[in-house]
Amino acid sequence: MGPAFAAVGAGVAALLEATVASRYQIVGAQLQISLVFAVAVTLVYGFEEGMVWAFVGGLCIDFFAMRPLGSSVFELLIAVALTALAEPLLSRSRYFGCVAAAFVVTPIFLLLSDVTTGLLRTSAPPLQLSSLLGGAFANAIVAAVVAPLVIGLKRRAENRERVLWWR
Repeated sequence: MGPAFAAVGAGVAALLEATVASRYQIVGAQLQISLVFAVAVTLVYGFEEGMVWAFVGGLCIDFFAMRPLGSSVFELLIAVALTALAEPLLSRSRYFGCVAAAFVVTPIFLLLSDVTTGLLRTSAPPLQLSSLLGGAFANAIVAAVVAPLVIGLKRRAENRERVLWWR
């Protein structure tokens, strides 16, 4: 994939999250498109691309959603770090690994987001358990759709790089 493609993809995902996805809620939870892609990219492409995705995506989300600068970067970097730590457990099946990681990391991400926003802004209403679980399920469903796309891109790139021995 490379860091440049990860940066462009993160910017597009952040734009979609701040514009389109912010208008729709599933079970009272907003989809975290950048989080899901950061988890999938980390599991499929590796830690470096995941960190680039988290950093650029977090800056773009903060800019587009007018959040305190750096708050989303911090949250996404923690999510990518947790995903990278769990990679040995999740690497056997990338598809189910992406879905499981998105499900587990989402509540942690939302709690970090609530704490970070609470520290950097005026008070906000507290998160409810139903919102955490709703967000986890919604992001796991998005990960079920996103994971095959990221895995397919990786396989396509690998096939292009493969050298044919008879040529």
